[in-house]
Amino acid sequence: MNRKIKKRHMLMTILLVCFIGLSACSAEEPSTEPEPSDAFQTMGSEGVEGADSNTEGDSEGAERKDSDTIEKTGEQNVDREQQIEELKALIPEGLSKRPETAAEFFNLQPGRFSGISYDKQSDEIIQALEQFPDIENPEAEILELYYLALLGLFAEDYPEPSEMINKIKLASFGDPEMDDPRFQFKEQYNVMILLDASGSMGHTTGSKTRMEAAKDAIRSFAASLPAEAQVGLRVYGHEGTGSEADKELSCSKSDLMYPLQAYDEQKLDEALDQFKPAGWTPIGLALEQAQQDLQAFKGEQNTNIIYLVSDGIETCGGDPVEVAKQLADSDLTPIVNIIGFGVDGNAQRQLKQVAETAGGRYVLIQDQEELEKEFEQAKEIARKWKDWKSQVNHESLGTKIQHSLDIREYAYDWNDKRRAESHNFLNAFMDLKRMKILDRQTVLELESIEDEQEKRIREHGRELEEYLRELNEKTYKETIDAINQKFHENVPRD
Repeated sequence: MNRKIKKRHMLMTILLVCFIGLSACSAEEPSTEPEPSDAFQTMGSEGVEGADSNTEGDSEGAERKDSDTIEKTGEQNVDREQQIEELKALIPEGLSKRPETAAEFFNLQPGRFSGISYDKQSDEIIQALEQFPDIENPEAEILELYYLALLGLFAEDYPEPSEMINKIKLASFGDPEMDDPRFQFKEQYNVMILLDASGSMGHTTGSKTRMEAAKDAIRSFAASLPAEAQVGLRVYGHEGTGSEADKELSCSKSDLMYPLQAYDEQKLDEALDQFKPAGWTPIGLALEQAQQDLQAFKGEQNTNIIYLVSDGIETCGGDPVEVAKQLADSDLTPIVNIIGFGVDGNAQRQLKQVAETAGGRYVLIQDQEELEKEFEQAKEIARKWKDWKSQVNHESLGTKIQHSLDIREYAYDWNDKRRAESHNFLNAFMDLKRMKILDRQTVLELESIEDEQEKRIREHGRELEEYLRELNEKTYKETIDAINQKFHENVPRD
């Protein structure tokens, strides 16, 4: 019994010693976990540092974003301003506003493709349209710039009151009320034709080249003249080629192929067969030499009519406007008519200026039929001249402008121009949308502007037609005075 108690005590003692030893070992080992307060501090420090870092990053990112936005906006503004400048560069000099009055329309310079149907030069027109910058969300001012640039391409050459007066003068040729000596009957009637034979006259119009059409029209016209009348033919641009190497040769040549004389079919045919389209276009030289051709036919005893036919501008450095002035001031007192054969807007401007300076009229034609129609006036004057020579009395002379003379054609011409211009604008709008050159909404707004302009032109045409209808019963003097008063223009007076 005592032995068992002793064993039990010894076992408990051993267990107690082991427990104490284990406790001591446990107390001596360093703690691997931080104290609660330290852990909190450590976590807090790292959290604050991380927060500061994120805040700085967000701030820098925002600044970079703002900077990028400002830079991008600046670039967009620069690009937009550049586009606006590019658009302005497409507008012809002097074209600053849309025309509104009749006077503003007929004083407007014809566009680059004036008188040309869209489908005949669609490739060149599309190339011009492709130069238009696509400006986003254009305001009203920019839309106006777009429209002015389009006008620079398609504006038609509306007839001026001075053209109307010249037409009336031709229709009233021989009227005793006429003070202009050019439009009075003389002892001799002469017609000199100056024909462009430059390389471009080889271009096809319908089934013929321009040259073939012109030659046929000249044959028909010359054959219709009274036997007592005289006709002559001078050509220019028929030598050399269109190359730079041949320019000097081509520009120095203008030959009298059929000297002024009565019509002789065989001789005229032989003269017309001597040349074909070849070189450059010395218009000034041709006019200068035509004056020499007529030098023996002074205006006092001769009615001298000059027709210059050209399909382009002066390309030889001459000054046809100055030569035309000298011709008009000469004692030949010629009636100078300039015919543009399928010419573009630039050529129309120059040829029209030549006609105005010479005190004559300019007309644009596209084919043989229109050229023959223009020659009809000279044929009608020749008929009147023959009757005058024969002392045949006509009631139309010295009385009223008859309906048969139809001065309303001026208004018809105005409306023809309106239709042609509207047609070209419509096709341009279709291509601008189809090829996505401009935004669809931009084109729609431009169409609205064009609709407004077309209505305005139409209204002016109606007013002109009504006005001219009233003039049909007036005398020559009354008509001229009424036109001058109506338009308040410095148009020619007798």
